[in-house]
Amino acid sequence: HREMAYGQLRIETQLAHRVVGELAARLGRPVEQTAQAILDIAVSEMFVEVEKLASRAGVDLRDFTLMPFGGGGPMLGAFLARELGIKRVMAPRRPGVVSALGGLVADLRGDFIRTIFSPLSGASLPGIREAFEALAQEGRDWLAAQGHDAAAQLTLSCDMRYFGQSYEIEVVLSPQWLADGDAAAIEQAFHRTHEQLYDFHDPDGAIELVNVRLSAIGAGPALSFPETEEIDVPTHPARRVPVYTGLTVETVDLHDRQTLVPGSAFHGPAVVVQEDTTFALPAGTQARVDRHLNLVLTFAE
Repeated sequence: HREMAYGQLRIETQLAHRVVGELAARLGRPVEQTAQAILDIAVSEMFVEVEKLASRAGVDLRDFTLMPFGGGGPMLGAFLARELGIKRVMAPRRPGVVSALGGLVADLRGDFIRTIFSPLSGASLPGIREAFEALAQEGRDWLAAQGHDAAAQLTLSCDMRYFGQSYEIEVVLSPQWLADGDAAAIEQAFHRTHEQLYDFHDPDGAIELVNVRLSAIGAGPALSFPETEEIDVPTHPARRVPVYTGLTVETVDLHDRQTLVPGSAFHGPAVVVQEDTTFALPAGTQARVDRHLNLVLTFAE
């Protein structure tokens, strides 16, 4: 579509058809089915990776909303959500610049580490405290070099293990424990973390500190989005275009994102175009623009 890449990019339909046609000829399939198969493989690959992440986190994806971003995310977001069983998709007004926006407003963070190899005991805490103080100064200096002149948030942790183990676990520490010389609190935090990770701990086991870690964080600027009341208004497509929907070619509505206002609603199959991405909405999709200009998609059961 002519809106793509702010009018600077044009798809050569004939060339695209010819390239996919060469693959289709080798497979003995129609061009449209071959193109659909390419998209199906892309969705399948994303499905596998998202399922892995969900399994590691122990979460049910049906409880979540999918937010596609970037230039390519919205193209396949609705299809991926359906495969994952996610019932709601929310796309920001300008998906193509979400990462850039994040880079502008994200917190500054520098991570610093020092290896010490020290048994955990009351006698070792002064040396550990000294190591953290040196890292804290290093972190503040780093933030200042980045142009951040406000107060820094410092988070402390240690890589710890039972003596004889070949691996360490990271344990978050309270600065107060170090200030009070409270080795017992650090010991209990290690046992709790070990129990959470491995379902056991050894209350009588000697503990070794391997690394001390510090993260220096400088808060980014506050972020707010404009908000407009939703109103019920008729939503008219910019035009109608032929689209292959997986089985046949259908003529569907094409909506221009710039003309959609809070409260605008329509349904799929449809296409939504804007300067930085293209949305493909399959049949059964209900679309509505919310008060922050997000495009919210839901799917029929």
